[in-house]
Amino acid sequence: MALLRAFCLRAGVFFLVWWVLTEGDPSGLWSGAVIVLIVALFSCTLYPPSSHALRPAAALAFAGYFTLRSVTAGLDVARRLLSPSIPLNPGYLLVKTSLPEGGPRWLLANTLSLMPGTLSVRLQGASLELHCLDLDLPIDEDVRAAERRVAGVFGLSETSAEESPS
Repeated sequence: MALLRAFCLRAGVFFLVWWVLTEGDPSGLWSGAVIVLIVALFSCTLYPPSSHALRPAAALAFAGYFTLRSVTAGLDVARRLLSPSIPLNPGYLLVKTSLPEGGPRWLLANTLSLMPGTLSVRLQGASLELHCLDLDLPIDEDVRAAERRVAGVFGLSETSAEESPS
């Protein structure tokens, strides 16, 4: 039942996106519907529904946080590009997440890829490998802040996220 609900929800969202992109032009309705159904099927196959439900208000707040941090990241990278005298200390950092498997960990990994100076390289179990532009920055603090925000999106308390199995 959860799979059917996820399929219908995703198909509806994909159809809405298609409709907006085509500006509501009905000439490609049938081909668009077929493509939407195929994409929704692949989506459910590649990313099966999670037992962690999204909280709409928290997701909206997270979107604002994500947008602000993404803009900050873009400005930081541009500043470093235009000012080569800014010292860099690039390298890799391995962090452990306390978020449960599935959607919460994926959202954290993808969110960190658009944060200032970090790029998610590999997510393996509870370990997340990050490439960092400057290891001297407070990356661990940023990761923990993002982790708390992601936990909120899924309605996870900090203690339930920390107690989750790796």
